[in-house]
Amino acid sequence: MTLNTLESSAKRLFPNRKPEQVIAELLLEKAQKNLIKYQSMARQFQEKYKETFESFRQKMLEAKLNSIAEQDYFDWELATTGIEDMQDEIKKLKSLSKKL
Repeated sequence: MTLNTLESSAKRLFPNRKPEQVIAELLLEKAQKNLIKYQSMARQFQEKYKETFESFRQKMLEAKLNSIAEQDYFDWELATTGIEDMQDEIKKLKSLSKKL
């Protein structure tokens, strides 16, 4: 795709918006989708282990877990960190959108 094709598509899909607004809106949408994905992952682990990530983390630090639980710990930590990162990103993008 060329730049002209992208500009043309942006004008059709986002009429009356500046290119910066289009980019900010698409990035916000992606961040919101990522947030949902990470929240879903975290919820699955919380249901599986019937506890919060912090209590699971404490168990991980206190005792050696089996390899499945250890992998779940790293995946759950990724989800928890991802939630925080996406929430921060969403705040930044919403603030930026107001300025554009």
